[in-house]
Amino acid sequence: MFRRVAPWALALAMVLPLTQSCTERQRKNIKHIKSDIIGLKRRVTMYDCNGKVIRQWEGRFKVEEHGAFISFIDDNGNDVKVSGNIVIEEL
Repeated sequence: MFRRVAPWALALAMVLPLTQSCTERQRKNIKHIKSDIIGLKRRVTMYDCNGKVIRQWEGRFKVEEHGAFISFIDDNGNDVKVSGNIVIEEL
């Protein structure tokens, strides 16, 4: 039975109960691990200089910062690189 469960799922199941008694730094580190393993549900919105929405992406992904731009792989498997006025929200 346990061989059918993904190893990351077991690790996550063991770590999540510990988050209730963790410090803020520990909770943040656990969230980073979760983001690395399965991604977090997020919305990335790109705005023009007047505040008008140019494009929006929503899905479960890990966002990486690379200097002047961010990158993530969207739900369609596309590698998206964005720079400019960006807001990233966790949903």
